[in-house]
Amino acid sequence: MIDELVERWAATWAKEVQHVQNSSGVPTEEWRIGGRRTKALPDGETLDHWQSEGLKQVEAYLTWFANTGWSIATMPDGRPGIEWDAQVIFGGTPVRLVIDCVYSNGDDLIVVDYKTGSMTPVGVQQLALYASAIERIHGVRPKWGGFYMSRKGELADLVDLTHWSGDFFDYQFAAMNANIATGYYPANIDKHCESLCSVKDYCHATKGPKSSDYQLEIVEGK
Repeated sequence: MIDELVERWAATWAKEVQHVQNSSGVPTEEWRIGGRRTKALPDGETLDHWQSEGLKQVEAYLTWFANTGWSIATMPDGRPGIEWDAQVIFGGTPVRLVIDCVYSNGDDLIVVDYKTGSMTPVGVQQLALYASAIERIHGVRPKWGGFYMSRKGELADLVDLTHWSGDFFDYQFAAMNANIATGYYPANIDKHCESLCSVKDYCHATKGPKSSDYQLEIVEGK
């Protein structure tokens, strides 16, 4: 069983690396290396690192899944709940979503999003949106949601999603549309500003080097 898993992982890994290289036109030696450089990983999280680490995470997932006693849900449309995709309308906005996995535990449905980072997300709106989308399309609502942290090989605490209604997301997306119509784009300031934001150089909140080129002003009538 282990030998088969190793072989399948190696073949899948090689195929995916080749696919990304071909579709992007960027050779692997020019790919950006993620992760911090440490004593254990002086070169960062290279392809060689992930070829090994990825297999470990797959093994950890299989162990975790076997211990849960859960099953992969069969969705009301007959499809398995693996990368289940759909389009649903919230607040007049078509929302396209792909749910990593929907599990079943008895009569309960559980939406799970897989995270490969080291930090467990604080907010659960993503999970609640998934539950509300399933409810809006099929009239069946998953009660629970959680984040599976692949580096740890464990599921963060399940969250009861019952009180997050579709009406809430109708309001959220309608408010977003109203902001777009008026040109109002408020900054969402949090711990990711310095590391993940692609426009931080232009943002006053982070003292971006180009922020002075864009004055903060409100134009009357907008």
